[in-house]
Amino acid sequence: MKKLTQSIFAAAAMTVALGASAATVVQPTITSNTAINVEDNDGDLHFAKFDSSLGTLTSVKFELFNILSGSIEVTNNAVSGVATDFTVKAGGQIDGDLLGNTVSAIGSVTKTFNLNPGQTGQVTLAPWTESGSVVLLSSNTDLSAFIGGDEFHAMLTGWSTQVTSGSGNASYKPRINLDGYAQVTYTYQTAPVPEPETYAMLLAGLGLLGVVARRRKSV
Repeated sequence: MKKLTQSIFAAAAMTVALGASAATVVQPTITSNTAINVEDNDGDLHFAKFDSSLGTLTSVKFELFNILSGSIEVTNNAVSGVATDFTVKAGGQIDGDLLGNTVSAIGSVTKTFNLNPGQTGQVTLAPWTESGSVVLLSSNTDLSAFIGGDEFHAMLTGWSTQVTSGSGNASYKPRINLDGYAQVTYTYQTAPVPEPETYAMLLAGLGLLGVVARRRKSV
């Protein structure tokens, strides 16, 4: 009887182990703070780390957003002549450092001005957003830096760019502002949980054990 009981319990334990399955969960996206005027002041993005009590962290998606705004001003410095076209391509780039991985968000806009001698043209650029992202996997990256009860910090750097063209003598004054923030998504696996069918098989095994015990008593 003792050996039979041990065999049934061993089989039940194996059934539970084999029937258990781990679930992959995508955590709601976390939004970091916004770093202002990154070109003049390197930014520090910070966001909550992953809570390891939820499960095992398997990947981190980091999406960097570059909010560009500003204005472009061009002056035709000629003192005589005809109207001339002047083109400005202005924009900027923000880079984020994530455990040695560089994430970039780059944007630009092109404006053309047709200006008479001595004339100045200006346009205000409505804010627009560009993004770039990276996904870090536990299979090839140590994600322990993202785990804990405090915050993760990522450094931002940025710079504005301009490309100008025109056949005349002109002054170009693009003014581009770069703000940056990030959105982070953690994906993790929960601890294995037995399927309902597994519990049913376990109960059936225990019921069989009871039937055998009653029969041995009646003999």
